[in-house]
Amino acid sequence: MGIARQKRVAEAIKAAVAEYLILNLANATPGFVSVTNAKMTPDLKISYVYFSIYGSEEDVAFTFKTLEQHNGRVRFHVGKEVPLKYVPELRFFIDDSLGYADKMNRVMKDL
Repeated sequence: MGIARQKRVAEAIKAAVAEYLILNLANATPGFVSVTNAKMTPDLKISYVYFSIYGSEEDVAFTFKTLEQHNGRVRFHVGKEVPLKYVPELRFFIDDSLGYADKMNRVMKDL
């Protein structure tokens, strides 16, 4: 399968996961959550979904745990929204690149 299809499917999954967050978890998590990226394996069986979570360390841990607990429901929602023969397994990761960039900006300001 082509890389272009992987990217299209990844973007569709990213949108479906974000939609699920808005509809079902907006008030259930203390941290602000956004889906930053999604990547697919070449066989489209596994999707790696990256989240950016703003808040304290406790908020981040609680929010990520909540996301993990909802993995099956998120996958079911993806299956309804994205027309694929097989619904991919979803693996969640915290994307801390925005937090790192913010930290670097604060360090640069202090210089």
